[in-house]
Amino acid sequence: MSGRRFNRASPGRVFAAVLALWVAIAGSAGAAQSFRDVRVAHQPAHDGDTYHGYREFRVLLENLSPSETREVTLFLPERSYGWGNNIRELRRTVVLSPGAEVAVSLWQPPLPIFGNGGMGVMVDGDTPGLISAPNAQRHLAPGGARAHYGAVAPVTFLVSRSLDHAEVSRSLHGVGGLPLSAEKATGAADVGGHFGVHANAWMPDPSHPGPHWIEFTFATPLPVNLVQVYETSRTMGGSGAALVLGGVSGTNLAIVPIPSAGRSSTVHAAVPITVAVPLTVEPVRTVRLEFGPTPSRAICIDALAVEGPAGRAWASGAKASSDASGVAGSFVGTVEGHRQFLRAELPVTEWSETWLSYTPYDAIVLGRTDQSLLPAPVAAALRSYVEAGGNLILFGDPEARKRWRGIHETVIVDGHRLNLGFGCCFVIPGEKPSDLKSAAVRTLIEAADLSARYWHLLPRDEGANGAFPVVENVAIPVRGIVLVMLLFILLIGPVNLVVLSRLKRRIWMLWTIPAISLATCGLVFVYSFVREGFTPDTRLESLTVLDQGNRRATTIGAVALYCPLTPNQGLQFSADTEVTPLVQSWDARSGTPREIDWSQSQHLRRGWVTARVPTHLQLRKSEVRRERLQLSRAEGGFEVVNGLGAGVVSLLLAGPDGRLHQADRIAAGQKSVLVPAAEARVPGRGLGPRPLFLETGYAGQSSQLETNAAGYLLPGTYLAELDGSPFLESGLGDGPARSRTRVFVYGILDSPATP
Repeated sequence: MSGRRFNRASPGRVFAAVLALWVAIAGSAGAAQSFRDVRVAHQPAHDGDTYHGYREFRVLLENLSPSETREVTLFLPERSYGWGNNIRELRRTVVLSPGAEVAVSLWQPPLPIFGNGGMGVMVDGDTPGLISAPNAQRHLAPGGARAHYGAVAPVTFLVSRSLDHAEVSRSLHGVGGLPLSAEKATGAADVGGHFGVHANAWMPDPSHPGPHWIEFTFATPLPVNLVQVYETSRTMGGSGAALVLGGVSGTNLAIVPIPSAGRSSTVHAAVPITVAVPLTVEPVRTVRLEFGPTPSRAICIDALAVEGPAGRAWASGAKASSDASGVAGSFVGTVEGHRQFLRAELPVTEWSETWLSYTPYDAIVLGRTDQSLLPAPVAAALRSYVEAGGNLILFGDPEARKRWRGIHETVIVDGHRLNLGFGCCFVIPGEKPSDLKSAAVRTLIEAADLSARYWHLLPRDEGANGAFPVVENVAIPVRGIVLVMLLFILLIGPVNLVVLSRLKRRIWMLWTIPAISLATCGLVFVYSFVREGFTPDTRLESLTVLDQGNRRATTIGAVALYCPLTPNQGLQFSADTEVTPLVQSWDARSGTPREIDWSQSQHLRRGWVTARVPTHLQLRKSEVRRERLQLSRAEGGFEVVNGLGAGVVSLLLAGPDGRLHQADRIAAGQKSVLVPAAEARVPGRGLGPRPLFLETGYAGQSSQLETNAAGYLLPGTYLAELDGSPFLESGLGDGPARSRTRVFVYGILDSPATP
């Protein structure tokens, strides 16, 4: 069943197979089918395209036999026509006791499936059968909208059945300025790695003679020593371009030329132009970009951020010399709303109890009725989804604030925002989405947009290795290989011939040539072993939000692997870990098909690691954990017992009153007394962990925490750096490996104070 199913087929044969499958099973799509005495029915969660996270394929299995136990194997797709980076097979085997009925899920990571649209079913090793798997090719589909070349995919909402889907769509769909207007350059960068003109960026009017400029304003002025410009044209810099920094007093604080970008078109467009400036003497309220004689068609600005000792800020407003909103269609084609609203096909009582099933959605919207029917395991899965960076919008039940209490709460127009881990829960007392004020709509939309932006900005392939290198040099050792080849040519040719001629044993060439070839192969093998050995290199960085009171841990992290030999057993991750491979999914010319077995855990079987090629994975994980930092009063302050499962390298803790305390080098299980930190208190209202997910990007948390650890703390929280990784695995198991780890824990004490 393995080799023949996975052969590449011609487009004509693929079309014929798909047509035959459709004719055979179109009439039974969605209906139950029986294989021996096992009944199988597909249960789609929704109908629509998704663009990141894990898509769930769920089937209901029922063993009709009153006495026989059955072993059922599911595999998707039933027949693969895969090429490039794709999923060749999802597989799961379950055992059904007599009369048992169970829902079984397969989860598709963020790589496309190229297949015949069917799911294979095998009972007790018998000949496989086939059922329809609707939407089997609608997750990161290469032909889907905005799936190509780094274009921005829609922000995806899941709407529960008790709400009017059309009303939710109308109420939350259209917020923001016109395409290419100055307003599109405010807020966080949101065009992904797109190169060229984009509807979510600003471009000056091509009919305007110039010179062109755009001026950004900041709602919260702050002293600045760094400015980052996100642009998509990659031509900015030089030719008289300059930054003009305006202070709160209305005077110009600095005029700084923008150096030539010096970037080729192969560099990821999400990498900003960074301009260092002398630390301003007063807070900066405005930053003006002046482009000199640069033509309008060479200018496209996505966003601008400033940074200083007090933190980092995105522009909240903007005005410009002109904009191309009136002629947007001629540059970016038909401009659609970048949001889609998927209606749930199942009632909430049948929703998944696994948080991975909700990862394709940037926001989930629930009505009052669905909230009252929400089973406890489903509510726990939704909470894990929110804590991992998602957004949950609850209409019609003001008491939901008590059930979804997070690290802190903020009053917004028409409701409340509860921060849970890396995500947000919005409690809207009103039952009708159409009654929301425009300010409330904007708040909800911006939260979902920010969560979606994280996935747009993830680097891919070489960009991932540049952002998070696992080994110093992955280049092919050309010089060594050339020297070995020259030595081989000399030995097998002139040297061999001259020596055998002098010995009058030319007939010996029949064995000397193979012997020299074998020796050369051995030399290459020894050279490779001496240079790299057989031990894999791993690099892991992670940040865990540990809610001690609720015993919940949510981790985001980055894992990079470099294996001289392909691991025989593939990679192993727990069933509650989201694994995002940082590769291009739309390029059919490169990459490998991949296989996953969900039978026991999440076994990434084949295709995930290639020998001597760096592998980069973005990981998220949400689980119940008992690790904790035990805090108690001591004479003159606090003392802690390290129960985090690894040694603490450094610890910064904000007490209930906001005063900061610190300690260093606390072994696992040991007690230590905290001392007052250099900074006396948390600086006003702390940022919490959410910005570390939204703004720092792939493996960027460690640099932010090094420079501004206190800025993210709230009263009753702590930040610890560990010397081990108890919350996240590298995937290679317990075998030998050269490892580098950087692990942080953002802890919430049992009774955190609300700021």
